Amino acid sequence: MAAAEPSAFFERLGDRARQLQSINVHCANPSRGYDCFQASDLEGRLSINVMFLTTAIRGHQGHGVVHYVPQHLSQWTANLWRSGPIDIFWGSASAPDSRGFVSLGVGGCYESEVLRRARKVILEVNPRMPVTYGDTLVPLGMVDHFIMNEHPLPSLKPSTPSREDEEIAVHTAGLVSDGSTIQLGIGAIPDAVGKLLATKKDLGVHTELINDAMMELSLRGVVNGRKKSLWPGKIVGAFVYGSEELYRFVDKNPMIEIHPASVVNDPIRIGRNHKMVSINTAVEIDLTGQCCSESVGHRELSGVGGATDTHIGAQRSAEGRGIIALRSTTADARESKIVFELKPGAKVSISRNDIDTVITEHGIAELKGQSVGERVRRLVAIAHPSFRDELLFKARGAAYL
Repeated sequence: MAAAEPSAFFERLGDRARQLQSINVHCANPSRGYDCFQASDLEGRLSINVMFLTTAIRGHQGHGVVHYVPQHLSQWTANLWRSGPIDIFWGSASAPDSRGFVSLGVGGCYESEVLRRARKVILEVNPRMPVTYGDTLVPLGMVDHFIMNEHPLPSLKPSTPSREDEEIAVHTAGLVSDGSTIQLGIGAIPDAVGKLLATKKDLGVHTELINDAMMELSLRGVVNGRKKSLWPGKIVGAFVYGSEELYRFVDKNPMIEIHPASVVNDPIRIGRNHKMVSINTAVEIDLTGQCCSESVGHRELSGVGGATDTHIGAQRSAEGRGIIALRSTTADARESKIVFELKPGAKVSISRNDIDTVITEHGIAELKGQSVGERVRRLVAIAHPSFRDELLFKARGAAYL
């Protein structure tokens, strides 16, 4: 998954699939648009079931080979097992150590769990793969074949926050108190929030994604895990994705632990963290609190990933909070992202029954436990001023107010 993807496998899969029949591949977060994802002549021979779409392949979803599987991140492994026997696990690993182990490095969402049940295990050894701890160490005896494949790990370029992103970050960071445990998603808004958390004290991390913002907070001493009630003193995540500097930071770092998403994203476990704060973003949210984070209408963008897991889990925590942070309008300012109703075909990632707190550059709307009418008033108050009258007019017409 992501930075741990076995590139040699994907580079050769297309050619090999043309010689075979009925190959089913399960993967997540591909970093490149390999030939196998887009070759129309492979339809019927190869099916790639993707657990999270990326910009590299989202345009190929539903056009022959690539098929998105809707599911929560915490359920990936269980659903893979339900799909039938796993013939081969093919992944990436670090170079072997003197004790006879390799590390799965920066990928841990489902890799270690699936590997143990696979009939055959093939690992691409990349000397540049960091050694991480937790549930990532694999004895050499469990591996059937090793392939050498040294290459730079896929990386994420840092986001450049807009003025609106920075204003959203100010509101969001204000809800994170000293001693909180945090979860940050991917994108400009979470990155901007991370920078503003530098003034906090004794933060902990329990997150699906370990990113550069968390590294920087750790290096500043802000993240130390002293107040964590679950895995105290540890930065716990399911995978690592970011810069080359981040990969060097996690290498053989005893503070970092990688565990499967079935553990890290389990809402019950998340809720065992005191003052757990989950911060994710979204595509749009309607006036009753239905949140879409994975599509624009019928067009699939990404996937639900861990948004629901972490948003609900945080609310189980003592003094915890689930936050959805988004700009009030689209980038061109032509459309409101707080809407009377979601676009036709939009996928509800977080239901209105589970929504907690929504933030835009115009303020904070606490929705949990509020009536539909009160939700409308609070969401309209943080919508862009250009759309507020229209939203109120439609809400009154629907008897929401």
